[in-house]
Amino acid sequence: MKNLPLDARVWVYQANRILTDLDKQTILSASKQFVSEWAAHGTSLQSDVEVIDDYFLVLAVDENIASASGCSIDSSVKFVKAIGNELNIDFFNRLNVVVTNGVETKLISFHDLAAYKSYKVYNPLVNTIQQLNENFLQEVVESDFYKMLVG
Repeated sequence: MKNLPLDARVWVYQANRILTDLDKQTILSASKQFVSEWAAHGTSLQSDVEVIDDYFLVLAVDENIASASGCSIDSSVKFVKAIGNELNIDFFNRLNVVVTNGVETKLISFHDLAAYKSYKVYNPLVNTIQQLNENFLQEVVESDFYKMLVG
């Protein structure tokens, strides 16, 4: 994603389990093929893909060149669902979060987040590469997830 601007739009898909090396190879191969053909209303999208920290598939589009349309976004969701089905991975379970303390990284229930106050939590709700770079990993107690949990 180094060739895309910081304001490029991103979609972050969190896996429901740690991705193996074979999973990552399969996902990246299929995803590179998908983004090379990704288009909105017949216009190719300047896009890229990355797998981050063994849990996250990230798609990015430079919308300064061409915006992702509803149909192109739908096609990306269909693609992610298909690769998930192929590898038995659920990229759409929003009831779990991934936390890390720098030594261990684990997938936990959102409702258990308060027990991990000393950890950092990944925020898959970021919208741009800049947000991905700056706000993807947050202190649990400073995260919106934690604030929603404790009210």
